[in-house]
Amino acid sequence: MFDLHAHILPIVDDGAEDFEMTLDMLRIAENDGVTHIVATPHYICGANRYTRKFLLEIYGKVNDLIEDNGINITLLPGNELFLDEFALEHLKSGKCFPLVQSRYVLVEFPLAGIPRNAESLIYGFLSAGYVPVIAHAERYPDVDGKMDLLYDLVNLGCLIQVNSTSITGYCGKKVMKTAMELVSANMASIVASDCHSNRYRSPGLSRAYGIISKHFGIKKAELLFKTNPSRIIEDREVLLDGELRLKRKKYLHIFGLQL
Repeated sequence: MFDLHAHILPIVDDGAEDFEMTLDMLRIAENDGVTHIVATPHYICGANRYTRKFLLEIYGKVNDLIEDNGINITLLPGNELFLDEFALEHLKSGKCFPLVQSRYVLVEFPLAGIPRNAESLIYGFLSAGYVPVIAHAERYPDVDGKMDLLYDLVNLGCLIQVNSTSITGYCGKKVMKTAMELVSANMASIVASDCHSNRYRSPGLSRAYGIISKHFGIKKAELLFKTNPSRIIEDREVLLDGELRLKRKKYLHIFGLQL
């Protein structure tokens, strides 16, 4: 399996605390059947703990750690980019990384909710040739019970990444329900761990893979955990499992009534 969202590099963000924890996380992932991990430390324009040079140094040391300990995992570079009006320029100037030097960029919104200018920001990335992958889309509170916001962004050209811990219920029943709805509606393109430690939110995709296989079939699980993630790494077009199934709500704007 391929994990395209992992806070596994030490020291650089709220993920792994040190190299020892990184090594433990790598072993957990390997034992769980993960073969490729994209390291995606948070990148917030003007508020980072690290420089590009320092990040590459840490990335190199973790690759040495993998080789020295005989771990059968390929580690690849990336970032989780906080989406604001400065993000695109930082990406274009090389201050932060897309996913494995591809056209795909892992982006996140404020956890308080999707901002009003999200569509405009997303359009800027798309116009510049990038494909935004919205991280843990099921966790934003304004998505719960009303998928229209995400539906519009997917139609615009975005992809959606769902957390494995959301599917397994770690983040609560509401988030789990939203995650499963995104999968059912064919709006989710990949599932990733968003791991942050070797304890809570640890690496691992197999439990979520089993749940998706049980409810939607092995074909869907293979698409979300293996096929599409590998195609993103190779900078190829992702595959869809049919048309979007979300039923749009109709509004009578004049009277403010929802049908």
